[in-house]
Amino acid sequence: MGPPVPVSGNQGDAASSRQQSAIYKFIVTPAIFLSFIVSLSLVDLRHSANRSHYHTEPEASRLPRWLHRIIYRYQRYEYVPVGDHVRPVGERTKSDSFYHSKQRKLMKMEVAEAFEIRSTVLVILALASLCILWGFWSIATWVLSAWRS
Repeated sequence: MGPPVPVSGNQGDAASSRQQSAIYKFIVTPAIFLSFIVSLSLVDLRHSANRSHYHTEPEASRLPRWLHRIIYRYQRYEYVPVGDHVRPVGERTKSDSFYHSKQRKLMKMEVAEAFEIRSTVLVILALASLCILWGFWSIATWVLSAWRS
């Protein structure tokens, strides 16, 4: 018997055995990446806006007080005491990863939301691109017709 054959995780995937075309590499891959980045930005913007509205006093809002209370759940910032295990940054050990674990969970949640809305953002970006191309085409034909006459 010969040496064992390494097994890859996607060995049964027929699409992975084919080479990707140049169109896929230069158009689809950047479009998917761009849609993910835009989705992640939208998710982060929404969470930032919610945090700022949830923790602001209704008097600071432009909305009437009663409408602000209906739209946004009011939550004041409060100091949350932590245990004695928290030490200054210079004295931290690997076991003091409470903050980093919360950040990791938040990041995973935002990335999951970005993946959920990525297809919608991709469709919107495609429609916006078509509108922009149509606008350039219209302007170019108008300029050419004005130049010819």
